[in-house]
Amino acid sequence: MNDFEKYMVEYRDKMNTEEPDHEHFDRFRRKLKKADPKIRRINFRHTIQIAASIAIILASGVVIIKSSKGGSKIADSQAVEEYQKAKIYYTNQVNERFEDISKLEFDSKKEKEVLLNELNEMDTYYKDLLKEFKANPGDERVIRALIQHYQIKLQVMDQIIEQLKEVNTHSNNEKNEESKI
Repeated sequence: MNDFEKYMVEYRDKMNTEEPDHEHFDRFRRKLKKADPKIRRINFRHTIQIAASIAIILASGVVIIKSSKGGSKIADSQAVEEYQKAKIYYTNQVNERFEDISKLEFDSKKEKEVLLNELNEMDTYYKDLLKEFKANPGDERVIRALIQHYQIKLQVMDQIIEQLKEVNTHSNNEKNEESKI
């Protein structure tokens, strides 16, 4: 008998099992995760960083507007009316996105609560802009800043919704694959 035959006879019982050992499945899952770079998970820390970045951008907008009060302050009723229409539109859009985010599944309730609080905190900068708007109702820079606030908030909310849907889709696919195995 050669070495290979001796090896086969010696380890025959271990090779005839129907199921591979548990380590095999762990190695297989690790290889799958490495092989599929398209999968993106929303990291709680990443979400907070995005919210903080937006808060900084909005705060800097408020500071810029407050520091440049020397511009022309002609009250333009048409601009104010257009702002009111835009406000109604964007408020409805933000409310819809907020409801969509509230309905999506999160890894933990704490993450969901923190994210929703961060979105609400974005409105503190909006309130500062509103104070400036009340002080200077016809200032087009303030009106543009208010509208830009809504646009940025919608973009952030859309990005959050997209990432949460990707994570939920990926999670559901993993659950389905595990149940098949």
